[in-house]
Amino acid sequence: MCVWVSPITAPLNIIILQHPKEAKHAKNTVKLLTLGLEHVSVLLGETPQDWAELAEKVSSEPQNYCLVYPHEQSISIETVSSPAQKSQHFPAKHNVIFIDASWRKALKIWHLNPWLQQCASWHFSTPPENQYHIRRTTQESSLSTLESVVYVLEHTHKVNCKPLTTLFSKMQQKCFREPQAKMSE
Repeated sequence: MCVWVSPITAPLNIIILQHPKEAKHAKNTVKLLTLGLEHVSVLLGETPQDWAELAEKVSSEPQNYCLVYPHEQSISIETVSSPAQKSQHFPAKHNVIFIDASWRKALKIWHLNPWLQQCASWHFSTPPENQYHIRRTTQESSLSTLESVVYVLEHTHKVNCKPLTTLFSKMQQKCFREPQAKMSE
């Protein structure tokens, strides 16, 4: 897979709050993000104690963080396009937090960590079509964590994320091919 890794630099600090069960999945897209994107921090856990240091930073400077998670107070990222809107809804220090978990576990993380609710929050109104064909979801219009990060980078900073999407595509092709090759042996 190394031949497909071509790291890109993001103008954002990407912080992934990853549920421990998600970290164990072989098809986990956060692993690909750490290979293909600079400025990614992955923090494992579920409770405030697991992320005490980050919780303290967010609580003391919430204007420096933004959370990508749909809830009643989140705003559509598609509406954040003008400089005035960006200054109002964009984190001052460009720290963007994503939750990497199943929908049920992400909701639990949201409720267990009230410090996340201090951040400005985004959701996707018109996300691209999910390209994560090797994992299933019951949620309509859901994206993998990698796809969500790509969407934010492309929408907010016009970053060319083709190296990440290629890595994502090649990983899926490899996962599809290997079981078929073993079956034919």
